[in-house]
Amino acid sequence: MQRRAFRWLVRLLPEEVRGLYAGEMESTFELERRHSTGRLSLLGLWAATIADILRTAPAEHLDILSRDARYALRSLWGHRAQTAAVVLTLAVAIGANVVLFAVVDAVLLEPLPYREPQQLVRVGEINRGEEPSNLGFLTFDDLRQRVRGLSHLVAVSASTATLTEGELAAERVNAMRVSHDYFEMLGVQLAHGRPFTEQEDRPGAARRVVILSHELFARRFGADPGVVGRSIDISGVAYQVVGVAPPGLRDLVAERLYRGAQLWYPLGYDPTASYACRSCRHLSVFARLAPGFDPKDGERELSRRMGALEQEHPEEYEEARVALTSLDDLFLGPVRPALLVLWGGVALLLLVACANAANVLLVRASEREHEVRVRAALGVTPVRLARQLMTESAILAVLAGVCGVVPAWILVRALAVAGPTELPRLAEIAVDGRVAVAALLLVLASSVLFGLAPLRHLAARTLSAVQPAARSTPGADTWRLRAALMASSVALAALLLIGSGLLVRSLGALLEIDPGFDSSSALTLQLWGSGERFRKEHPEEQVAAAVAFYDEVLDGIEALPGVLSAAGVSTLPLGGGVDGYSVHVVGRETDDPEQAPSADRFVVTPHFFETFGIPLEAGRLLDERDRQNGELTMVVNRTAADELFPGGDAIGRQLRLGPREADARTIVGVVADIRHHGLDLPPGYQVYVPQAQWPWAETFLTLVVRTEGAPLSQVAAVRALIRGIDPAQPISDVKTYEEIVRSVTATRRFAARLLSAFAGCALLIALVGLYGAVGVYARQHRREISLRMALGADAASVRRLVVRRGMTPVLLGIALGVAVALASTSTLRSLVYGVGTLDPVVFVGSISLLALAALVACWIPAWRAGRIDPGVELKGE
Repeated sequence: MQRRAFRWLVRLLPEEVRGLYAGEMESTFELERRHSTGRLSLLGLWAATIADILRTAPAEHLDILSRDARYALRSLWGHRAQTAAVVLTLAVAIGANVVLFAVVDAVLLEPLPYREPQQLVRVGEINRGEEPSNLGFLTFDDLRQRVRGLSHLVAVSASTATLTEGELAAERVNAMRVSHDYFEMLGVQLAHGRPFTEQEDRPGAARRVVILSHELFARRFGADPGVVGRSIDISGVAYQVVGVAPPGLRDLVAERLYRGAQLWYPLGYDPTASYACRSCRHLSVFARLAPGFDPKDGERELSRRMGALEQEHPEEYEEARVALTSLDDLFLGPVRPALLVLWGGVALLLLVACANAANVLLVRASEREHEVRVRAALGVTPVRLARQLMTESAILAVLAGVCGVVPAWILVRALAVAGPTELPRLAEIAVDGRVAVAALLLVLASSVLFGLAPLRHLAARTLSAVQPAARSTPGADTWRLRAALMASSVALAALLLIGSGLLVRSLGALLEIDPGFDSSSALTLQLWGSGERFRKEHPEEQVAAAVAFYDEVLDGIEALPGVLSAAGVSTLPLGGGVDGYSVHVVGRETDDPEQAPSADRFVVTPHFFETFGIPLEAGRLLDERDRQNGELTMVVNRTAADELFPGGDAIGRQLRLGPREADARTIVGVVADIRHHGLDLPPGYQVYVPQAQWPWAETFLTLVVRTEGAPLSQVAAVRALIRGIDPAQPISDVKTYEEIVRSVTATRRFAARLLSAFAGCALLIALVGLYGAVGVYARQHRREISLRMALGADAASVRRLVVRRGMTPVLLGIALGVAVALASTSTLRSLVYGVGTLDPVVFVGSISLLALAALVACWIPAWRAGRIDPGVELKGE
């Protein structure tokens, strides 16, 4: 028993040490054991033996490892070209994988930055099986009071504000109106102060209060905690600061609704106000589930209450229920498919690089057969040989990892700063500990993947005899293994080419879509009118003040040199805003407001259509005739005109917007459709209303300035003009319109470009590997080729032989790649537009490109093989 235990202990030593000294060590141990007297003496012997082996084993292993490493480095240095090829291809693949993992980890894998984020959900109202929508305030208030399966139920609404505090210039910032327990719902602890109270969230609260973002707190107020409790001027109104958000807070709700927030106000809705009605569904509602409740439980309880509401208010609800969407799915769902496809693509790139590296090392292994046989004949064990080979593979992988991770780190930092803004949590992308561990695992996995093929090859060689290396020619099994690796890399490259081709074709189809307006040579900027000039006693006076201000601004801009026209709009087409209103045809009003269709509403200034280049199709455009006290007019798009008035003329007909009791508006013109919600989404109904005739003052407009030259060259002049009219009115979000339109396709561009880059790298790596493998085949079979030529074969037949050898695995790889693509391209369905996932142009084009490139890669070594002089080659025979 003790002898068996000693033998197990000796196994901690390297095999070489055991082979030399294990027998002697065992004899010595047995001798000392026999001379041990008593149990205490025996325990001392075991303690000394264990301590000695535990001290010796690591040193022996390190010594052998260092010898293996030195030998491997000498061997790799002796074949510098092959080493460089393997390291560079693996570095590209490992670096790309590190970058993608950093993105996927920060965006998809890292939990949302809130307490128990899995308990946070978005609450959507569903009527008649439609998509989940926002809630009206009365619906939200009823659910908040009567549903018990939720810890918190909060409503939020995007807003803006103008800061005029202190001596700094007026600044427009994004704001959110939220329920009093909003921060408790998120599980966020404020850095200073306190959250809102329930009393502050009621209409007519005794004081107006606000919470500042930490960024605004530091930038505008010098990070002075004394600002808490002070009153500051916001849009001309005094607000008391009651709290400051923690540094680094990512309010993803605010980012989704309105590109983040610098201020938070209490919601403070008046339930008797017209905008608080049940059908006024403009509040985004979020909830934290109570402990022990999952989303299905919460959904059932909320839907039961919605059913009761339908019984109480049948005119407001129809087949009403509630859908809960996790915040993770809500924020990350749109980008998850693209990131997963890219992650899969970069994994395929790594496999291509590993297959190529394995092929290169397999060539080295076939050239080292004689060396291996000699070492085996001298007593080197198979385990020792395997460890030597895996050490070489590990060194190659480490070198590739270092060469790949350093540029990957630079790319990740650049991506966090300059990546597509539509990518959620972009600023959180970084090379941290998790990414470093992933990089290490990639290096280890790569060394195993590409090290197994040469290891298997040498293990299969006969080690019993030493054969001369000069006349050795690799056998059929060696070529089959290399051909399998070539076919694998070609198949993976084909899969990537087809996937990237689909995304590129889809992007091309998307970019060919006419948005319906002209975004070229146009400057956009947002202007929020606030302050004393807009605070009037009656709504009509507020509207008149807003119209007068924007008329003065737009007239001044149009008078600037180099400006062709200028106009304002409440919601910029393709700008990301949504402003939907129910539409009622006068004379065909329905008693059920849920049956009324919805339209995108645009409040516009004169010259809007001319500035945007939206063509008139019937009637007239809105102009200076459509003033405050005139007949209420509107313009509709072609889709609304055709579907609301089928077979008839829409000009002169009347519509009501919003409640069915709203004032009727006469249609005076029909314009072409525009794409508002996305280039890949149908236009829907669109209505345009004059700013002067909207019952509430539209003080926030996006101005569009069409210029003769570069749009950004007019920024300084426009700023100076507005500052001259009213220095308290801030300008923000100054961009060219082309930038905004490009941002609509930013995620698709990002995915298409990255996957195309991966496909290009995979193609290049596969071709380099193919070229090298066919070249090695021709070199190792020079004697066979010379014999063929000596027996009458011409150069053309030799070239065909070599090309056939190379193209056979290529064609097999293409067939395999196409088969996998046919089965898997459906995963790209959510990312493609205008093309099918089995698009023949993409498949044929990808196959043709790969086959032609492979043919060239095979032809070059085949051409060289055809120039062999058999007389010179066989001279020594």
